[in-house]
Amino acid sequence: MKPPIRGLRWYIGGLLFLSTVINYIDRQTLSVLAPDIKREFAWNNQTFALLIISFRIAYAFGQSASGRFLDTVGIRKGLSLTVAFYSFSAMLTSAATGLRSLCAVRFLLGAGESATDA
Repeated sequence: MKPPIRGLRWYIGGLLFLSTVINYIDRQTLSVLAPDIKREFAWNNQTFALLIISFRIAYAFGQSASGRFLDTVGIRKGLSLTVAFYSFSAMLTSAATGLRSLCAVRFLLGAGESATDA
């Protein structure tokens, strides 16, 4: 058995902390940008709420699914895959062209980020 690498625990803990911070910042981004987004696209509160709801529904149901997924494939591999998935989903946001595509991308983002809290 190999001896553990010195400081590896703190490195892994730091990466997990960084991933969680990125998730929390991402969740708050739309709330901060809400006035500008609503003005830019001429959306009312009900229309804008669809963006928030699409993320939260995926996040809520995704926690159960991602918990089972992480148990099946393992924490290391599972978190690596889900971080890659939500990073790709965040990049897809720039390709959104309207409300439907933005809601779809936010749904994917919520599903991917749910693994961090599972």
